[in-house]
Amino acid sequence: MSDNKIEYSIDDTPMTADEIMGYLKRIGIECDINTDLNSLALLQKAHLTHIPYENYDCLERRITSLNHKELYRKLITEHRGGICFELNGLYAWLLKSIGFNVKSHLSRYIIPEGEIHKRTHRVMTVTVGGERYLTDVGVNSECSRKPLLLTEGLIQNDGISEYRLEKDDFFGWILWQKLKNNDWRRLYGFTEEPQLDIDYIMPCNFCDIHPLSGINKFEKVSIFTDHSNIRIWDGHYQEFSEGEIIIDEIIEAEKKKEILQSIFSIKV
Repeated sequence: MSDNKIEYSIDDTPMTADEIMGYLKRIGIECDINTDLNSLALLQKAHLTHIPYENYDCLERRITSLNHKELYRKLITEHRGGICFELNGLYAWLLKSIGFNVKSHLSRYIIPEGEIHKRTHRVMTVTVGGERYLTDVGVNSECSRKPLLLTEGLIQNDGISEYRLEKDDFFGWILWQKLKNNDWRRLYGFTEEPQLDIDYIMPCNFCDIHPLSGINKFEKVSIFTDHSNIRIWDGHYQEFSEGEIIIDEIIEAEKKKEILQSIFSIKV
């Protein structure tokens, strides 16, 4: 928030019809949306390709507001992006307002191998037609572009990478990913107890201001295209194709400003 105001009040009131319409316009959707799997898949991909991950507020040590109206103002009205708690928080509000059966969960990344991280990621499961699906629009690197059926062992392909889920006594559900020409690796794990929006305030504050946070050290901006992932990462412009880097170049301030507006459609 621009005035660094701390907002702890979170309202569960659904979006208005006009707010839903504005949200759908922001992510490029002009067709009717229903509470079916096709609509959920369309929403997830559209979100990933229109609203970027970005951490500029964290770099300014601003306390992230998880208030729904503030998230809507920042990401939809002002055409900004956000970190996972903002992206998935607003997305969960949209899904609930449309009528989807949504549960939110706390997740921990488990890369690189051997390290155990704090729970600093938000994901959702959505029940459609009696089946549960994992949906996530808050990862700043290649991750599933479609909802994944929450079942063990099934290999699912989103057109870029393969994914599978397995149960673990400690991590809960583990999401595995296999990029082209790479081995399987674990991305993150989450347990099934549902979380309220207020449950994300403390991990979000950790990401905002704690010295051990990995989100407040240098700029991280990323967005998906149909076949690639583009990002600004610590002063570098990078493009990934199927998870493999194809462009990595240092960019100057003026060029970065141009890229932020032309590719990420944000003005910081």
